[in-house]
Amino acid sequence: MSPSANGPDSTAPQPPQMARHLGHCGCDRRWFLRVGLWGAVACPLLGKPQLAQAEPHPAQALVLSCIDFRMVEAEQQFLAQKQLSHRYDWVALAGSSLALAGFPHAAEAETFWDQLEISQQLHHINRVILLDHQDCGAYANHVDPTLSQDPQREQQVHAIYLNQAYRAITAKYPDLSVELYFLRLDGTAYPVLPTVA
Repeated sequence: MSPSANGPDSTAPQPPQMARHLGHCGCDRRWFLRVGLWGAVACPLLGKPQLAQAEPHPAQALVLSCIDFRMVEAEQQFLAQKQLSHRYDWVALAGSSLALAGFPHAAEAETFWDQLEISQQLHHINRVILLDHQDCGAYANHVDPTLSQDPQREQQVHAIYLNQAYRAITAKYPDLSVELYFLRLDGTAYPVLPTVA
């Protein structure tokens, strides 16, 4: 009987064993996020990938958005209106700009920086687009559960974190342009102007 007929291959590392295996082969969490599951499973055979040797694929931008499923269609339509369809790398982290401030853990900010570095090295992006949105659960959790009940204050709070992210990105990557947007649930996108600290 073939392994597929018996279910999953019993020789493949299962989740607890996989975690131990990754630790033994020197593959840390950040590397795992970079290459995904298949790269991690193959690492004993192939070793860690050498990103600098990968073939370049030009893209226009790296987009950071929230994970909120309600916003995906509006975000894609907005990016299409900006002539970016199929021309951007996309990172989704809860809270979008809030993730760069370390919500809910510092690992989220590290993930963003890793992805930005890879996007620039491999895809030669020239800008970063940050998309925050109305009624964000991460902001409700971290800032104020009633934040979305005051739309003006909500947008002001998002602008504060978007600007913090703007300053952090431009400090590390002065050659990249950074665009900030606040999206309402109806799909309307409002640009947020960077402010001087």
